[in-house]
Amino acid sequence: MRANILPIACIAALLVLLPAPAAAEPDEETLESDLADAISAVADAEDEVDATEARGDELAAQIEDTEAELAALQTELNEYAIYLYTEGELQTTAATLAADNPDEMVAALTFTGYLADQRAAVVADAGELLAQLEAEQDAHADEVQAAEAALEEAEEAADDLEEKLEELQAENAAGPGSDGGAPAADPVPRNSDGSLPSESCSEDDPTTSGCLTPRTLHVYNETKEAGFDRYVSCYRGSGGGEHPLGRACDFAAASGGFEDVDAGGDDKAYGDQLAAWYVNNADALGIEYVIWYREFWSPSSGWKSYSGANGTPAADHTNHVHVSVR
Repeated sequence: MRANILPIACIAALLVLLPAPAAAEPDEETLESDLADAISAVADAEDEVDATEARGDELAAQIEDTEAELAALQTELNEYAIYLYTEGELQTTAATLAADNPDEMVAALTFTGYLADQRAAVVADAGELLAQLEAEQDAHADEVQAAEAALEEAEEAADDLEEKLEELQAENAAGPGSDGGAPAADPVPRNSDGSLPSESCSEDDPTTSGCLTPRTLHVYNETKEAGFDRYVSCYRGSGGGEHPLGRACDFAAASGGFEDVDAGGDDKAYGDQLAAWYVNNADALGIEYVIWYREFWSPSSGWKSYSGANGTPAADHTNHVHVSVR
């Protein structure tokens, strides 16, 4: 009994109807790598254009030299032709008459013809060289055109990748979104003209044995009042930035404190809402900048892509929200 087997043509038709797997969207790291390769390809294409142009200059110089040499040889050949016409027969006759035997006569006649043939051969060789160089020059024009077309194509590819990278960076730097409806912060004290007063690290830091500025302590308290009550560390005596000045705090995304992993799930949502709350209350709190999940925000720049020095969760700020206060 024969099994029911679909004809190959039917199978092929069914495969055509199946949806093709969706191409994965390139990430920022992939685009950066591709862009670096494209920029390298542009440099190679530029070198190729330079090389073909240099070869063109070399060919032009060779053609010029060969034309000059050919002109000189043609002048010499013309002069020799005049010499043979006016005096050559007499010289040939004299050489023939002076010969002692028939072999010497033939040699004299042959030598005179040899000189003429040699001059003509040199001119012919120069003419062939010139024709060869001119043919190479015609072919070289196509090489230059191809090299320039390759350079243009490489530049377009690099521009396209750069545009895609910028679009992806802008998309990635759109910000964390909603603050989850957290209450607005009470504003920090200001001078009568609306400016922020100068402050020193004069208040006890509730999170360490260090100190905070009054404005930073206000930000800390308002953050807790808004419901963001997970582990936080502010003053740090070593390193750069605002921590040693008592003007910065790091709020852990995980409920258990700083974890050496990228925040995900509820922890990521917590960090998103806290970062968004700082942005929404930046003017009231005197926020200088916020860093969260490979993004940096300031009042002047908005959200921008950010990467730490060593790519760790702490350096990339993917396990905590950093806030600096003016």
